[in-house]
Amino acid sequence: MKNKLFYLAVGMAVFLIFVAIFAPLLAPYDPQHIDLANKLQLPSDTHLLGTDHLGRDVLSRLIYGTRLSLSISAVITVCTLVISFPVGLLVGWLGGRTEKVFSRFADIVMAFPSFLLSMAFAGILGQGLGNIVLAVTLVEWVYYSRILRNMVFTVKNYEYVMAAKSMGASSGYIIYKHILPFVFKPVLIIALMNVGSIILMISSFSFLGIGVQPNISEWGMMLNDAKQFFRRIPGLVMYPGLAIFVTVLTFNLLGENFDKKGLKRLWEN
Repeated sequence: MKNKLFYLAVGMAVFLIFVAIFAPLLAPYDPQHIDLANKLQLPSDTHLLGTDHLGRDVLSRLIYGTRLSLSISAVITVCTLVISFPVGLLVGWLGGRTEKVFSRFADIVMAFPSFLLSMAFAGILGQGLGNIVLAVTLVEWVYYSRILRNMVFTVKNYEYVMAAKSMGASSGYIIYKHILPFVFKPVLIIALMNVGSIILMISSFSFLGIGVQPNISEWGMMLNDAKQFFRRIPGLVMYPGLAIFVTVLTFNLLGENFDKKGLKRLWEN
């Protein structure tokens, strides 16, 4: 059953990526095209999922929302890993006072829920895709760096690392050849497991009015625009909500396939 869920999640992930890449070809209309004469239309042959309060095609906005959600979550993940890898490797290897200072800083950051702290940064920075990336990255890199620090702190005491050090190998060589390959796979898996949380966070920011600009096709913004029409046309809320649910579920299922034993096997390999 677990394998079936995993392969289902892989298929769903491939489908979402396909929709994101080929959004211009799949979307029947320009998602930003305003047609007030056809606003709040119910699903029909012309507009399969109807139109919103500005006459924009809902299906087209959902498709482009897939592209935006996946792309911005990928950018945040890459930026987070680019910062956390060198910091975590360096702190774990040096130890001592450097490790103590970083630990106190990480404790302060992790004392707050990541969503609330990211939301605070997003509120300070203001709306915009760049500000969302910056706000979430400023918080997430600390979590990854702490995980890396703990891994490096364990690996550097292994016999083969101590042997390389006793033979006069440089710190850079040891980190690159003996430590980085050991921690690379588990951290990437953790990053995969966190993609769904990032997408949910981005949508929440937009729903609260501190995310993307109002004219951007994004699922959280679609929910924010549609909440006043929920009783009249429930689909305006249901469609983006379902898109968020399916996407988050997909990446959660992918991540849950790598249980503790699976992580341990990857770690050992």
